[in-house]
Amino acid sequence: MKTTHRILAAGLLAALCAAASAAQAQAVQQQYQYPSAPSKDGSQSPPSTLRITETPGAAAVPIRDTPESVREYQRCRDVSDRAAVSNEQMRAGVAQCLKELEARRQAG
Repeated sequence: MKTTHRILAAGLLAALCAAASAAQAQAVQQQYQYPSAPSKDGSQSPPSTLRITETPGAAAVPIRDTPESVREYQRCRDVSDRAAVSNEQMRAGVAQCLKELEARRQAG
């Protein structure tokens, strides 16, 4: 009986070693390469030069707020900041003041 167990154990050990060896061989065969093709100079790094192309266009018209509009915005911010008790309320107040400023700009 002991001989049968030894033969089975030896067979199991051989099977495990073969499986581990096959798994190791598969792991060695996997290759990852970045970039997929070497650059012209043979390096594996992406080019270090960033090129930006700017297309000239019409310049934006500068915004000129009247002193009265700026004072109104500052007053709105002061009132809003004093009334706010949370960060969310402060953000909502700033958004409202900016909307009013933008409306004044659109009006003229």
